[in-house]
Amino acid sequence: MNVDYGAVRFYLDLMILLLVSCHSGFTIWDRRNKVTQEAVTKLREDVHGEVEKLRADLDLRRRRIDETMDALKTKISDAPTRMDLTRLYEVIGDVSQLANELRGTVQSLQNTMHLINQHLLEKSHG
Repeated sequence: MNVDYGAVRFYLDLMILLLVSCHSGFTIWDRRNKVTQEAVTKLREDVHGEVEKLRADLDLRRRRIDETMDALKTKISDAPTRMDLTRLYEVIGDVSQLANELRGTVQSLQNTMHLINQHLLEKSHG
């Protein structure tokens, strides 16, 4: 049995070359994947930080809105109701009617004063 050691060595070198190539390829792929995982981890941390900032901003805005709503509720509670406005319109109507009556009375008094003045003028000339 003649064994060709050159052929065995060739195939053994070829297997070692394939094994080293596969190992190198896997190592490169794995390192690339680790870099990606680190980037994903950093991105996740960055996004988490941004989300926390947004939550804090949202909480601040909610507090401001709640304060504004409380202030509006206070102002609205002090505003007149329909019943108040109805009573106010009734009183305004009464005051308007009284003003009209007073206008008539004042007009009558002016006419009376004018007649008295005329009478006194005629009496003094006469």
